[in-house]
Amino acid sequence: MAALATTSLTVSTVAQETYALKLGHTGAPNHHFQEISERFAELVSERTDGAVKIEVFPSDSLGKQVELVEGTFLGTTDMVLTSDAVLSNFAPEIGIVNLPFIFRDSDHVRAVLDGEIGEQLSAKVEEQGATVLAWWENGFRHITNSKRPIETSADVAGLKLRVPEGPVFVDTFTTLGANATPIAFTELYSALQLGVVDGQENPPAHILTQKFYEVQDFASKTAHIYLSSPLLVSNIALERLPEEYRTVLKTTAKELAPVHTAMVLEAEAKQWEEIAAAGMAINEVDKAPFVEATRPVIEKYRGQFGPEIIDAIIANGASTN
Repeated sequence: MAALATTSLTVSTVAQETYALKLGHTGAPNHHFQEISERFAELVSERTDGAVKIEVFPSDSLGKQVELVEGTFLGTTDMVLTSDAVLSNFAPEIGIVNLPFIFRDSDHVRAVLDGEIGEQLSAKVEEQGATVLAWWENGFRHITNSKRPIETSADVAGLKLRVPEGPVFVDTFTTLGANATPIAFTELYSALQLGVVDGQENPPAHILTQKFYEVQDFASKTAHIYLSSPLLVSNIALERLPEEYRTVLKTTAKELAPVHTAMVLEAEAKQWEEIAAAGMAINEVDKAPFVEATRPVIEKYRGQFGPEIIDAIIANGASTN
């Protein structure tokens, strides 16, 4: 995992009143969401001399993602490590990040989200009542299903696929001819097991830690959509903190964004090996036909949000579109 640069952010000038924050996420206890969240909590505690304590809750144990995101806007939830897909239900412009094949690779993602475009998108969230501390990692998504390998875009047609609660996901898979079915992540394993849906799409960490290999036969490395994990804090919770502590939260979260990406990339090769060892058939995919088949989705959102930000994302990293 990438090393975190030494910093002199430790705060010693603020009176030692303590502040407790709860951070929820959807990942299993052995998912990288838990690892990076615990590291964040440790660094914040260290840099505030123990004055800010963050307790981390995995597996949606604080509530489902939509509820927690809404809670950060209302001030009933302190913090959530969520997905941009969920966030796009409240700030639609965030869905631009999920447009199919808009990112070339993880370097392209980091250049966009850690720069001016990320700041523009964060401003849309802040209007709702929460602050994006940083855009952390989830990764590129791949299709699993119980019917057949996905080798061409035509193979998606007719499948009933679970997608996150985000309109870009529904549009993408509807365009490919699938029956796109939003289902909460906590309900996904049982939906696959019972045949409510034929398949789903997620990065390999979720395929492995959620044991989807137990109820799915095929994994196809489509890398069709990138999903980031914005770390949100309620503006109400943030404003309770002294300014020095707010700075610690923001700076530490931003420092950990590239660290989280490096952590995920380092782990993925081994995760695919473990998925294969668990019995899933994994196949590579020629992405070019998928890119062509999903161009109408890009064009729809050019019309909805204007072409400027979409073109800026593409130009930032010379995407395949």
